[in-house]
Amino acid sequence: MSNDDELWKSWMRLCVDPRTAGDLVEKAAYWESINTPNDYKIRLAVSKHGATSGDLLAKLLMIKYLPIQIAVAGHNNLSEKTAIKILRTQVRDLRRALAGNPKIPYYVMERLARDFDDVRMRLAKNPSIPLKLMSGFASEPDIHMRLALASNPSLHFSILESLSKDKAVEVRLAIVKHPRIPIGGLCEMARDKSNKVREAVFSRGMDDFAQEIELFHALSKGKSIVAQDARARIEVLLEAQNEDPPPAPHPDSNPFD
Repeated sequence: MSNDDELWKSWMRLCVDPRTAGDLVEKAAYWESINTPNDYKIRLAVSKHGATSGDLLAKLLMIKYLPIQIAVAGHNNLSEKTAIKILRTQVRDLRRALAGNPKIPYYVMERLARDFDDVRMRLAKNPSIPLKLMSGFASEPDIHMRLALASNPSLHFSILESLSKDKAVEVRLAIVKHPRIPIGGLCEMARDKSNKVREAVFSRGMDDFAQEIELFHALSKGKSIVAQDARARIEVLLEAQNEDPPPAPHPDSNPFD
């Protein structure tokens, strides 16, 4: 094996190690650009490394290799200047990657919110989008946009409440599974007109809120299988707790607070 092969492996090991300092990953990128300019594996690893600086990312963006450019667009250390440069490109893959970057400035998000649907859907999933943009996406007529928003891990509680009443069953099902939905909101969804939604609420309740008897009371109305299962769960809880069921919540309270 040649000395160059050994050096390549050494640089590559450094670039895939998250502990490597920024100056070393920069040297690795420079080494590859000089010694094996038609091979992009090291520079691709550098474009994904957490310690890569904003200045180096700007240089990597100039490489005519799309996987590196996509990694740059989604990097947490991306500078505002480089983000604007990507925003102006005609390559939708790059703008999609940029839309998913939680570190981009608000005005860049605003511009991307008026982009093609695939770019906007990626933005709807961005955990850093502000409430104003969330509200706009929540009222989109396209169900795919609302579904994309429903998968955002940082949904504001007002948006969770709005989407929990969405006209599309698929969107409501997504909200039942959302990690931020409070128990009060789940109790509200237990009264959903769709049996699929109520079944999903029961499943979520058994997984994450198995001791919340109020939830199973909300599910226990009617003659459906899920209502029967909820009543059976209530019996188990009452037997274990040896106490009466708690009173129902006040009708004026907001379950999403």
